Amino acid sequence: MQARAEKAGVHRMGEVHRGKPKPLRPLKVVEKVVTDPSRDALLTEFGKTTLTDRYLLPGESYQDMFARVATAFADDIGHAQRIYDYISKLWFMPATPVLSNGGAERGLPISCFLNAVGDSLDGIMDTWNENVWLASNGGGIGTYWG
Repeated sequence: MQARAEKAGVHRMGEVHRGKPKPLRPLKVVEKVVTDPSRDALLTEFGKTTLTDRYLLPGESYQDMFARVATAFADDIGHAQRIYDYISKLWFMPATPVLSNGGAERGLPISCFLNAVGDSLDGIMDTWNENVWLASNGGGIGTYWG
């Protein structure tokens, strides 16, 4: 494990290479994820360009981003390592807001929000304010007006 950690990058909980680090959550026990830079070879050139243009934080590598997302949503180090391994091996890829915002202090990690408007002026205004906040943080919105 020591040799593997020396060859690979180590991503520690709460560490972000650019932007503001996500505050440590007191109930989280995730400390580090061992990354494997050789897995960059699994990405296509188009995929690398897309990740660089739209998802990476400043100074962050592809594997750092996958580790950031894994630590943001894991319950413990084993869970974080498994999530990282699944993403970095391209067995699955999280939705855009999860990949872009997970573990970073920006935006929301949810693709779409659904809400309903109350049948009053206050209900309309409350929903309007909620939608403005959600949209300003990158959330997609579906509102029921019935």
